[in-house]
Amino acid sequence: MKLLRPLSLVAATLAASTAMASVTFYETENFGGGSVTMDGTVPSFVERGFNDRALSAVVDGAPVEVCIDINFGGGCTVLNPGRYPTLGNLARQISSMRTVRDQRGGYAQRDMTRATFYEEENFGGRQMTMEGTVPNFVNRGFNDRALSAVVDGAPVEVCVDVNFGGGCTVLNPGRYPTLGNLGHQISSMRPIRDQRAGNDQRDRGERGERGERGGRWASATLYSGPNMTGRAVTLDREGASDLQNFNDRASSLVVERGYWIFCSEPQFRGECRTFGPGQYSQLPPNLDNRISSGRRISNNYPYAQTPNWEYDR
Repeated sequence: MKLLRPLSLVAATLAASTAMASVTFYETENFGGGSVTMDGTVPSFVERGFNDRALSAVVDGAPVEVCIDINFGGGCTVLNPGRYPTLGNLARQISSMRTVRDQRGGYAQRDMTRATFYEEENFGGRQMTMEGTVPNFVNRGFNDRALSAVVDGAPVEVCVDVNFGGGCTVLNPGRYPTLGNLGHQISSMRPIRDQRAGNDQRDRGERGERGERGGRWASATLYSGPNMTGRAVTLDREGASDLQNFNDRASSLVVERGYWIFCSEPQFRGECRTFGPGQYSQLPPNLDNRISSGRRISNNYPYAQTPNWEYDR
């Protein structure tokens, strides 16, 4: 258990805590076995006795780039702050790490969007990294090919047609070992901030009405298997009053942001439970393979005022 720091130390350590990357690596999945914590830049895990041993990790502070060879070689992946109960194709391969920096030498900006798409689930096969607004994947040779993805920086909107048409879904920063019903369908992407002014105004207006803070939308992803595996369905801020084809199939859950309620029957009835931000590798028995509806209660957690328990959409 972490001890609370005296208030007198908070101001002195705030800058370091927001800029420095600290990562704890574990020998087994779900944060088990031996562990080691590393800060900042570590060009070789060999000296730390943890080369090619990590199966799960917890990233604190700034985003970190982990690489499969020492001295940042052999292929690298950015991990944003968060909990990674499994490292997928990085398992037992990480040999070096460094804090992500932008081209000007500063730490990566939170509003920069970069997404890496993979031809196979669990981050396998050929990959393509894209930054900012990409209206047409055809020109990149990756149209309708992605089955998994890693999103860094700001949330990104991915669409099934070029020029942001055909239906779009918001992916928050994180790792998506499967894209579910988006598999082999993504043709364009753009950061949330690039959306039309009408959507931006609606988001700002809603935040003002509900007393919510921050510019990122809440989202939650349900997975058909434990430990965030299998088919995935991402719910944006509208939620879903009836999961239909994904009814009674969810076994694990990731809440990227906000405060969410999930229920065993459509229209938010039956047995319900609330979830804050985090990764839930196994749903509780009363909801495991039983979720039929879910929605956001508040965009932020902790929330600034009483949650909106009534469905008002």
